[in-house]
Amino acid sequence: MSKEKYDALYARMQTLTDIYGIGGVAQWDMQTHMPPRGAAVRAERLATLTTIGHEWLTSSETGDLIARSEDYVRNQGEDSLEYAIWRVSKRHYDKATVIPSELAADLDRAASNGHVAWVSARKNNDYEGFKPYLQKNIDLLHQVIDLSRGLYPEAEEDYDILLDDYEQGMKTSDIAAVFDQFKVGAKPLVEKVAAHMGDGRDAATFGNFPADQQEKLAREILAAVGFNDDEFDLTKTAHPFEHSMSIHDIRITTKYDEGFFNPCFFGTLHEFGHGIYENQIDDTYERTVLARGVSMAWHESQSRMWENLVGRSLPFWKWAAPKVKAVFPDQFGSMDAEDIYRAVNMMGPSLIRIEADELTYNYHIIIRFELERELLAGTVTVDDLPDAWNAKYKDYLGVDVPDYSDGVLQDVHWSGGSMGYFPTYALGNILGAMLWQKINTELPNLASEFEAGEFGSLRNWSRENIHRHGSFYTPNDLLQKVLGTRTLDAQPQIDFLTAKVNELYG
Repeated sequence: MSKEKYDALYARMQTLTDIYGIGGVAQWDMQTHMPPRGAAVRAERLATLTTIGHEWLTSSETGDLIARSEDYVRNQGEDSLEYAIWRVSKRHYDKATVIPSELAADLDRAASNGHVAWVSARKNNDYEGFKPYLQKNIDLLHQVIDLSRGLYPEAEEDYDILLDDYEQGMKTSDIAAVFDQFKVGAKPLVEKVAAHMGDGRDAATFGNFPADQQEKLAREILAAVGFNDDEFDLTKTAHPFEHSMSIHDIRITTKYDEGFFNPCFFGTLHEFGHGIYENQIDDTYERTVLARGVSMAWHESQSRMWENLVGRSLPFWKWAAPKVKAVFPDQFGSMDAEDIYRAVNMMGPSLIRIEADELTYNYHIIIRFELERELLAGTVTVDDLPDAWNAKYKDYLGVDVPDYSDGVLQDVHWSGGSMGYFPTYALGNILGAMLWQKINTELPNLASEFEAGEFGSLRNWSRENIHRHGSFYTPNDLLQKVLGTRTLDAQPQIDFLTAKVNELYG
């Protein structure tokens, strides 16, 4: 009987992943192709799908199947596929059952409306117009927190509850500690590179870069690193993202800035890193709750690895330079690989997170993390937020914020109610550096392979050690399996950045 209940649970969760998968297609279309006037109806349709999925997940039948299949899956062992699917299904069920369907629909509706409002607000530098949507999202998140407290008896603060959606088992205090470690170690490096700001080494990255030529180059680079037209799609959007419709249907997006080379080139590599993670999950997990990356920090470790540890490395540019020069000869034609490497690795304080260099990027995230904690705690309000944002940019990076669009409105995440998500970007950098040490030990010829335009060894290592597992393990269990620890450590990233800053800036 218990085996029959497990089989019924498996089939039920497959149906649920299908429902959410269709919602994913609608969300992707909303952010890439949908005419703006379709937003109101699209928000209602997404809310309807969310309601259906939520009611399906939280029904008494689902709870009964989870309860009555427990003996069977535990007998299979905690290292079995059955147990992993049951464990993740139960986690989703437990978290969802405390949220009424009406609130789930309200959250989805607010996210859809908030996104459309953010696009307009950023375009028009209109924080006042966006503020009610942000407040709505915060109010709804407080409802989620209040309803979820019973699931988190060990929560130290409200932010822990939201963080758990992205980093299972991690505490806000853990993040603060590793971020403090980074801030101390990176501060002298930031001061060093700031002294070289404006030396002109990055001049070639600014100029005339027609969007069609950027796309041509992006597709050529992507094809070499692992993108293929049978499983991947590339399109443009206001804020780049990746969405996995299935293991073999990966949508990545990019943004073309015709005056600046870096955003498209490195942003596309970044989203490819997300996509290849989802694409290399074991096919056995398709249409199950395991067919997703295990956490956002793990996801970001992969995207930032391809963007920075690969894409901004000198071996990569010894291969890529001729291709870039062929597409943009006016900008890069007179430069050799090392010149371009130095140009695209210009470091220093800046305004825009997605354009930030490897060194200062984490500070952009730390600012957002600290503001999210304060917004939830009520020590900063939506009225205070722009001034608080500007003050932190001045304090941490010495940067004056000129307007809302390049300040508090620059990111899409808060428009969709995604709080607890931002710190995973910097955690991904920190985890990625830890992984990079191990990868280079086990793949000692990686640099020469990159120079030859060969990236298969890295993809294969990532697939075997990380990607294929999907959500089979918890984030901490995967960390233990791959790196033999359960604690994130900022020192490998500090060491990597120290060596690179010394190389580039003496």
